[in-house]
Amino acid sequence: MTQALNFPPFGSQTEGKNIPPEIAENVKRLIPAYMILVESRFRAVNKLIDSRKDRLIVDLPCGYTSRGIRMYGQGRRYFGFDLPAVIHDIKPAVESIIGSNKNITYQAVDATNYASLESAFTDEDHDLLITTEGLLMYFSQYELEEVFGNIHRLLQKYGGSWVTTDRAYAFCDRDVAHAALNNDAGLTAMFEAVTSKAAATAADVKFSNNVFFDADEEKVISFVEKMGFELKKIPMSNHLPEKFGSVSGSADVSVRKVFENMYFWELSVKNTRQGQKVNDKAFSVQTKQQGGTLQLFISGRLDTLTAPELLKKFQEAQQPIEAIELHVDDMSYISSAGLRILLIMYKSLEDKSKFKMLGVSESVRDIIQTTGFDSVFF
Repeated sequence: MTQALNFPPFGSQTEGKNIPPEIAENVKRLIPAYMILVESRFRAVNKLIDSRKDRLIVDLPCGYTSRGIRMYGQGRRYFGFDLPAVIHDIKPAVESIIGSNKNITYQAVDATNYASLESAFTDEDHDLLITTEGLLMYFSQYELEEVFGNIHRLLQKYGGSWVTTDRAYAFCDRDVAHAALNNDAGLTAMFEAVTSKAAATAADVKFSNNVFFDADEEKVISFVEKMGFELKKIPMSNHLPEKFGSVSGSADVSVRKVFENMYFWELSVKNTRQGQKVNDKAFSVQTKQQGGTLQLFISGRLDTLTAPELLKKFQEAQQPIEAIELHVDDMSYISSAGLRILLIMYKSLEDKSKFKMLGVSESVRDIIQTTGFDSVFF
């Protein structure tokens, strides 16, 4: 997979750089802590998938993993969903190894956009097993509710269940890493420092900023039920591999001990749900320019999949642009990706007071206020 994806060899980024030997050695000693977090999650989910042989697998997100190849080897039906940039790379990489195969599907989606999720399925007649590893922490509360609503609709239509590891790792990843490092005080302190810095710079969103990661588990369960799901907790310790490649001896025992308190959350659809109604109006953007004023008329959902189209329209506009009017009477939804495009437009103006949003619906206004952008755009 790494060759097919043209990924550089591990460690090649440091070649030719004058790194003090003691730092290089400590970094090498940290590797098991990082690897155990990735390896345990991926392999535990694989074992769970193996136990559900009657299910179609929906990997949300699929990332750059080899799970699609693994499912091909088992003759399973597999759907790998992720953002467009990931699918652009992973789809041809997998096809270069197994060829084009009707059982293995990769598709670009926005998890907040139901139409993009549902369009991958045709005449599916088996229950789905939707697996989520490292997704929900990126969403704000309103985006989380959209995702829960969309997955509810999928399961209501096709049957099956949704399994996520996100809460287990959010609360126990530190303990797993420390166990992998044999609780060495120096190494664990270094691990904490490195991961804190990485979390602050890796993404432009606030991590775990929604109810799913609330410390009060009863509050989270209440939310899950409100969104129309029944919850079953499955011990992850029953799905670990016999041996981890990245740790051995006492560290292996310590890691397994931590997993005794970690659970898959499996969500199944109840008959009714109280979530928000999803608006599926198609996206479109039209432009009109009068002098230095650019008018954009936006309809439908402005999300990860449609935001690039709005950015393109803005970039193609005649310069200079002195004022921007966004007519959003028919815009039904805006995601963090859409808000970032609006921010680019806003920052492009010398006089920020000439950025106007007109016809903002109550639902879109609520989203903008929730994210704190109301002080900027209104």
